[in-house]
Amino acid sequence: MAATSGSNDPPIGESDTTGEKSSAWRIQPIPPGLINKPIDYIFAEHNRQRDSTIILLMIAAGEFDKEGVTKLIEFFEVDFALHIGDEEVALFPLLRQHCLPEDKIDRILLRLQDEHRKDEANVEDIIDALKRCLAGEPITSSTSLQLRLFADHIHSHLALENGVVLPIARVRLRGEELKVLTDMLKQRRSN
Repeated sequence: MAATSGSNDPPIGESDTTGEKSSAWRIQPIPPGLINKPIDYIFAEHNRQRDSTIILLMIAAGEFDKEGVTKLIEFFEVDFALHIGDEEVALFPLLRQHCLPEDKIDRILLRLQDEHRKDEANVEDIIDALKRCLAGEPITSSTSLQLRLFADHIHSHLALENGVVLPIARVRLRGEELKVLTDMLKQRRSN
């Protein structure tokens, strides 16, 4: 089922006159060298998660693009989990070491870790729903709601990380700490 995104736009998920796929169904890759700026890298990964929520909302609205849904499943199976690990294994411990008491970072990080546990459980249900969609099953109203609620949750989670955690990280993590964070992110990707 193809829906139009605007009066002069090609149907979402279909090619335009130049042969390029609609970018609405794509999760943008991170530029390779950005990992050397680890906080910017984490922020870019947050933007990729935001891209994933846009796709989830399109699916919840009844739109479908086989390649887009397939790539979304791959994103949730690989990149989403890797990012949660990046934060919990690398970023959060460094913040706990280098933040000041007035930052109240422990309370924020505990909340985010709790949300990560829920995300890990919920993403399995989301992947199952997406696989059913790929198999040709129609999106039910309950599945549509499930996709929308997960997308809404990711938006609020990212707001806390982008609005509070990353600004604190930019102030508290300097020189050597950023190098350690970069090395940890690279090591996690080489395994």
